[in-house]
Amino acid sequence: MVSWDKASGRTGSNQRQEIKRLKYKDGNIKVRLLGDVLPRYSYWVTTNEGGRRSIECLSFDRDTETFNDTLPDPMKEIDPDLYDEKPSFDYACNLINRDAKELNLCGLKATVYKEIVAHAIDPDFGNPADPDNGYDITITREKTGPLPQNVKYSIRAGRNATPLTTEEKELELYDLNSLFKRPTYDEQKEWLIKNTSYFLDQAGSEFDPAEKSDDLD
Repeated sequence: MVSWDKASGRTGSNQRQEIKRLKYKDGNIKVRLLGDVLPRYSYWVTTNEGGRRSIECLSFDRDTETFNDTLPDPMKEIDPDLYDEKPSFDYACNLINRDAKELNLCGLKATVYKEIVAHAIDPDFGNPADPDNGYDITITREKTGPLPQNVKYSIRAGRNATPLTTEEKELELYDLNSLFKRPTYDEQKEWLIKNTSYFLDQAGSEFDPAEKSDDLD
């Protein structure tokens, strides 16, 4: 994961905690960030049952927060006539929802993330998740038109530090690396073969990466 003040600004789990996710709403939500941010991009795919499911974009490097075409990514092997959607921003973090007074798992909006990083690298503000010198952030969601995508997000950072209480410091944070475990190429390819129609020519047979490599020679 990446510390907020070190982040670039570019846009299956055994955990048993009940997951409470931050729900963005029109107006303001005051939050206090906790821990680091988990960088990732995801594709939305259609399953054989007709549902929509997100899977991680394996050509996005979490450590560098950049796309790397040398990384194996089964989604890149799909005929563009079958699937040509771009991966979407899917960063996550822990935070305290001040309004609900509870720990939330937050799926960050790209504009919110960029504004948080801009504050985090500004010496006048610093890392908003720092236990002692961090500060509250107010996220504003504003409708700008009639369509669902007509929404604008912005943040306002508190000018004063809001040190975490002893109780807040002892909160059991969501284990982001476990919640969003990065699959291997083989794991993701096998899942796609079994659960989607993007690789119909390989459905019904066990995926063998060695045989796949031989076929390409």
